[in-house]
Amino acid sequence: MPLSPERYPAKSPLIAPELEDQLKTLLDKLSAPVALVCVLDEGEKSAEMAAFVNHIAGLSPRLSRRFLAPGEDPGTDGALDASLLPATGVYAGEAFGRMVFHGVPGGKEITGFAGALLNAGNAAKPLDKPTLKDIAKIKKPVDIRVCVSLACHHCAQLVMSAQRVAWENPLATAHMIDANLYPELVARYQIQRVPLTVLNGDKAIPGGKTMAELTTLLAKL
Repeated sequence: MPLSPERYPAKSPLIAPELEDQLKTLLDKLSAPVALVCVLDEGEKSAEMAAFVNHIAGLSPRLSRRFLAPGEDPGTDGALDASLLPATGVYAGEAFGRMVFHGVPGGKEITGFAGALLNAGNAAKPLDKPTLKDIAKIKKPVDIRVCVSLACHHCAQLVMSAQRVAWENPLATAHMIDANLYPELVARYQIQRVPLTVLNGDKAIPGGKTMAELTTLLAKL
């Protein structure tokens, strides 16, 4: 059985009243159903993410959420990469939107989280034709992992660019990873500063990137 959302708090301290009002305004733009699917363990951060998602889902009738324990749905575990928990995937209705968050997207990363919801809800600002052409040049599957910290001023824009690429091109999947939660990841990629983008699990690229710079990198893989 899926985990019950009622097991967790209905409100998150990460979403203050002023921010809640701003999010409501954004989420009013959703024109299609969006589902948040979370794989949660018994840890503190999973409980924080569950409360965060409960709060967000209560801000729009177009939002729903489903909570799963690790191993409950192997297909979802694989799609979201349940080796890094908590993991939250953004779905356009029943279809996986290929946008995933590992950790709790508080701080500056709430912007990226809201951006993912707008993508899946068909409410994001349209991209210009040159950018869409650049995204279409990506011809091979690519796993994009943007390692961030929640205090980073330059990370959210890169996260949003990676997510938009994933939303527009079915060959791409974008993960936001709060590096502070996963010391083994920090050690593996020798992360000294963020953002750090990892492509297909082996190519680590430090620093921020514009959408044009990101799509150029991805097209060369």
